Amino acid sequence: MNKSFLFLFSLLVFFKSYSQEKEEFDFELVGALVLESNQLISYKIEFNSNKNGFIEGYSYTDISGENETKSYIRGYYNPKNKNIQFKESDILYTKSKFLPDEFCFVEFKGEFKESSKKKLLDGNFIGIYDDKDTCATGKIKLVSTKFIEKKIKKLYKKVEKIDKIKKIDSIVKEEIKPENYLKKFSETKINSGEKVSVFVYTNKMKMEIWDYGIEDGDVITILNNNVPILENYTVKRKKKSITVNLTDAENLIKIITINSGKLKTNTTKLKLYDFRRQYEVIADLEEGKEATINVVRLKVKKK
Repeated sequence: MNKSFLFLFSLLVFFKSYSQEKEEFDFELVGALVLESNQLISYKIEFNSNKNGFIEGYSYTDISGENETKSYIRGYYNPKNKNIQFKESDILYTKSKFLPDEFCFVEFKGEFKESSKKKLLDGNFIGIYDDKDTCATGKIKLVSTKFIEKKIKKLYKKVEKIDKIKKIDSIVKEEIKPENYLKKFSETKINSGEKVSVFVYTNKMKMEIWDYGIEDGDVITILNNNVPILENYTVKRKKKSITVNLTDAENLIKIITINSGKLKTNTTKLKLYDFRRQYEVIADLEEGKEATINVVRLKVKKK
């Protein structure tokens, strides 16, 4: 992976929020899918590897884009010859308007290079529809997130030096502060007017709600298929837990900001629990605005 690619991508991730749950993984790499048309699509994988070489984790496609999607990945890694392979399956969430059976799942085989400074993953991929037809081909080029974090910290030091000579906008400087960048790195955000679909295997879902930022009087109402399940609730730092009955195949959960509090923006965090998985999302909403979580009930596929 050449230096110009790394620099461009570090700038990309610098200004974007990553969507993911905060978990600890043995490996975490970011970069891009490079299609044959030379189109770049941001891409990230995180996974653990057991002693038998089996790997399991998640992939993130089109990070912070309109088609942002999180899927499971499973495969194998041989640390002796550095060969790695994995494939995506079973979408956890997506902001795309496409149906699950229209998704293009990545299958990858390539080389995983490890050194003291950075980890690189490079190789060819093919995209496969659920019916096994090919939908895309190209290359995957990824680098370890820790390497990018070091680049961000070096960049911020340069920003501080420039700031001493020529003042930089305080809001911009605060956003690019390494600790703030790293916080964004672990967040899933849904903004005013956005809709994200999550996929579950249950008819009852636990939901936790709490104030992610400063407790400043945010008031929200939550509807499930237009029926209130939490009305005019003042969000606290202490988590509030409710059970949501998922009676339909698709359940539209709307989060509406009634009052955005003193800080003018509502930053309510919601955590959804299925018996198989969990989802964490920040509703970053302006007063009077709403965002939607489409909870889709899936049936367990028979083998």
